[in-house]
Amino acid sequence: MGEHFWPAVYPGLIVGLLYGLSQRGFANALLGAIGGALGAALVSSLLFSIGLNEGLLSAGVLIATSLFIAFAVVALVGIIRSKLRHSRR
Repeated sequence: MGEHFWPAVYPGLIVGLLYGLSQRGFANALLGAIGGALGAALVSSLLFSIGLNEGLLSAGVLIATSLFIAFAVVALVGIIRSKLRHSRR
């Protein structure tokens, strides 16, 4: 990853997009990509600040965190959508 910010965000973007696609729908794919990129950006800056910006460990942490944030964003929006549908009835 090094000190290059955007190349470090790409794995998170890809992982989030793939998770969103697995949940079916364009909105979920977009939300997953946003969540994955957000997770990668946050953990990339955290790893850089503590000096763990190179190696397999940092890449694994980045991908795992990106997947978790993508899952959380897609799930949270799904919960909000279902609550809004039920409140309209």
